[in-house]
Amino acid sequence: MKKIFLLVLCSVVVFSCATMKGNKMVNERDVPERYVNDLKKQRPNIEKRTWEMVDSNSYNANFVDNGNQMRIKYTKASTETCWIIPFEYVPSQITEYINSTYPKSKISEVSIVDSRNVKTYNASIVTKKKERKVLEFDINGNFKSERITK
Repeated sequence: MKKIFLLVLCSVVVFSCATMKGNKMVNERDVPERYVNDLKKQRPNIEKRTWEMVDSNSYNANFVDNGNQMRIKYTKASTETCWIIPFEYVPSQITEYINSTYPKSKISEVSIVDSRNVKTYNASIVTKKKERKVLEFDINGNFKSERITK
């Protein structure tokens, strides 16, 4: 009986971990054709790209363009372009804000986001309480907002 209980418990834990990964990697043939065609039209030289399904209406295309790691998020309503910034190029105003407001947090990614012709910085952090947050800064590095993510 104990072995069955442990087997069921282990199965539940493994299944829970597997479903908490975030976005689901998908094959390009499973992405709506209009998103694939738009990416090919806008960036015809990109050969290696990966796709993620964020939810049933949103997809991310990840790729490298001219040495820059990029991500384009396609939704029914808009397209959002992100340029992932190497940590050594993150403006000091942003890192100082994060270090003073969220001590002992870890920055997982900083990107410049262009959504509807408005550019902002987005910093993804993991706090010491293991919360995942996205902090938004204007293009000058001034804090605008935060949101908790999964």
